[in-house]
Amino acid sequence: MSMESIKKASINYEKIAKKTQSKVNINVLKKKIYQQEKKERIQGRITIIALFSLICAVGFIISA
Repeated sequence: MSMESIKKASINYEKIAKKTQSKVNINVLKKKIYQQEKKERIQGRITIIALFSLICAVGFIISA
């Protein structure tokens, strides 16, 4: 291999590395995690309420 091809290859890798590197805003990540946890809590509550309502409805139908 000639030195020119090695230099071209290293330049290409440097350009690719510079393009892929990006800064991450921690506040945005924290907000996304908070929203995901909130969504999971709401889904859990809805599931519990639905099960409780189903049990109550079945109990009401059986007692009637």
